[in-house]
Amino acid sequence: MGTRGHDLARFQFDGRYGVQASGLNPSIHSYRYTDLTSDKLPDSPSKVAGLLDSSVVVQPSNQSQPDTSVHWRAAVSESLLYTGIMHTFNIWTEPGTRDALLGPWLKNYLDSVSELRGWSDSDRFMAPYVGHTLEGSIFGYIERQNDPRYRKVQWGDGREYYMSLLHSLAYSAVWHTQWKIGPASEASIGNVMLHASPGFITLTDTPVLGTVEMIGEDAADRYLIMGLENRTTNGYLIALTRTFLNPGRSFANVMAFKLPWHRENRIGLNVDEHRIRKELIAEYKAGGEKPFEYIRPAVPEIEREYPKEADIELTAFPVYETFLGGGNCVGGGGSGASRLNPNFQLVAEVNGCLIMHMPAANQSGDSLFYGAGLRWTPLAAHHISPYMQVMFGGRKVTHETDDIPLRTQLLAEWNDGNGTLPHYPKRSDWSVEVSNNGPALGMGGGFDIVLTRAFAWRLLDVERYHTWMGDVAMIQPQNSLRITTGAVLRIGTW
Repeated sequence: MGTRGHDLARFQFDGRYGVQASGLNPSIHSYRYTDLTSDKLPDSPSKVAGLLDSSVVVQPSNQSQPDTSVHWRAAVSESLLYTGIMHTFNIWTEPGTRDALLGPWLKNYLDSVSELRGWSDSDRFMAPYVGHTLEGSIFGYIERQNDPRYRKVQWGDGREYYMSLLHSLAYSAVWHTQWKIGPASEASIGNVMLHASPGFITLTDTPVLGTVEMIGEDAADRYLIMGLENRTTNGYLIALTRTFLNPGRSFANVMAFKLPWHRENRIGLNVDEHRIRKELIAEYKAGGEKPFEYIRPAVPEIEREYPKEADIELTAFPVYETFLGGGNCVGGGGSGASRLNPNFQLVAEVNGCLIMHMPAANQSGDSLFYGAGLRWTPLAAHHISPYMQVMFGGRKVTHETDDIPLRTQLLAEWNDGNGTLPHYPKRSDWSVEVSNNGPALGMGGGFDIVLTRAFAWRLLDVERYHTWMGDVAMIQPQNSLRITTGAVLRIGTW
């Protein structure tokens, strides 16, 4: 951080950006710094002054050990607060949820959990792919902001950033599972699943797509929001941009009783900080340095040798499956692979899809596959890595027919609790479900293109499946061809 001949201000650093503590000197022009401990100081005071003019901050060598423990109490409190807000919204907007609050709790809770059906939950696009994605990112940011090790990570930080994503992914998965079927869940409070058609799609896509959302928000913060902050001092514009281009982070901030546009790694928007921001921007426009600029963390002098073959691979992918007896299925899934040796991996996978082009609007169907297998990767250390695999598991196919006129009639008879029907209509009152489970075997392969140590793109995967089951209504799932493509997070290579 250059002082330009001024006294050093009291300043708290995150490693690349400055965060105001107190007594900030208004003549600060940059947020970059070099760590120099007292045992590296030169003999002459004049040399020290020269170093300060060269953007060096002196720090004592006997610093206290940094806090590296997750603040679990705060994280859980913020997650419970967010869960309570979602429950409040459900109770406020859903008559069936309000009605079920008065029933026998344990019986309705167990009945609600048992209503988990196949892959689809019959929601439109916005709920599973937008609303749940945002929910997953909010839980992820709650974990990050309470983990001192990764609180200030940014897109581009390498291993530290990816480790942060893994922690957030795990935390988000636990809390979303709680939200769906846990003791303080949609299943236990209001028994939502007795009135809707619950599926496994949200248990899978919420944490996975939520993590993708976090990556997108972090990239937007670095490239778009920071770029704007280097060009304007308009506090309202900066606040709105920070808030709406980072919705998951903003909501997590509110759960911690912070302003939505709060940032750990950049100055805020209060009066004093606004005055500093104006001077920094003015000097930048006059030909000076950028006030906010990402600087990659220093690479250790002695760096561990990492293998090119990933020890663990986590994959998220869209699915297109065609049943050879007729019918197409569109959905998504995820898999995890653990390496046995350079040539073989153990693979576990869950995927599902919604069956398209049903003969009537009141009919729906879906397919859920779960299984494990062995993958052969003869060129796992290469830029282009082909593979073949065999998977064995089970498939559940569900067909549902809704009686829409009956549902309308039952809702009229309930009449918001004032009619002749004693309870809000359950889905089983007006919907008929037919489902079947059977063992499934799949064989096929594809190839990955390794983009970086951490990421690869599964450009194409084609597999042929056979399922030992009969027809499910008009669905013939015995033989199918599945095509996927997707993103691969490669762990153990960085």
